[in-house]
Amino acid sequence: MPIDKSSVNKLRSNMSQIFTDIDKKKSKQFVTAVLTIGWNESKEYAPVEYSTLVNSVRMEVDQTSSLVTGELSYNTKYAAYLENNENWKPKPVTEKAGPAWNPNATPHYLQKGFESSQSKTAIKKAQDIFRI
Repeated sequence: MPIDKSSVNKLRSNMSQIFTDIDKKKSKQFVTAVLTIGWNESKEYAPVEYSTLVNSVRMEVDQTSSLVTGELSYNTKYAAYLENNENWKPKPVTEKAGPAWNPNATPHYLQKGFESSQSKTAIKKAQDIFRI
């Protein structure tokens, strides 16, 4: 039974749309994976006293017709100060007011969450998984 040309063109169009949809889903999943990797690693460097900072994290992935973007942020009044200010160190555990303590806390904790060797390795694995 012969196949008419319009059916072939329609099939090609549908296949193109299917591949586009798959690429969009993969891209969104990849960005989500990268944000999750950065978030998990940044918690290792974030200062902790009452856990308010680490519990204030917000992760958002947006998708337009041609672009997928992601944003990870800590949403407390002092998060930007702790991220950007070089002049602080974690208080000794004896001077802490709260019950928690992170001796590894450093400035640029969010940046380090994405740039540490562990994060880079995990992001590379995610690239391999999603074939990006």
